[in-house]
Amino acid sequence: DLYEKDCLFADPFASFRGRDRFVNNLSNLGLFVSKSDCRLLSFEVTGEEPLTVRTRVMVKLELKLPWNPVLAWPWGVEHVYGDGGRIAEHTESWEIDPLEGVKQVFRKGPPGGLRSRK
Repeated sequence: DLYEKDCLFADPFASFRGRDRFVNNLSNLGLFVSKSDCRLLSFEVTGEEPLTVRTRVMVKLELKLPWNPVLAWPWGVEHVYGDGGRIAEHTESWEIDPLEGVKQVFRKGPPGGLRSRK
């Protein structure tokens, strides 16, 4: 229960409220991802009120398509905490031009697929 029940979730394409919907969306995403890799790039706790935590993460996702495309770009995530100590807002930013992100879906993945770091 890190998130408030009516937490706001937003990314460059959509926004909605509700922890349960977010969990469901993540479950559905898992149906399309065969491999993943994630590396923390930065972590910042701001001195602002309300408490805000900003992270940047390099995310790589290999999709379950015959040509095994790999989506890869830095993602920013900002978490704003509510009065109850749970996350009230989860806002993602993607450091890629949207058209470039779409193009990655249609590119053949690397030979042998995505390799996770050891």
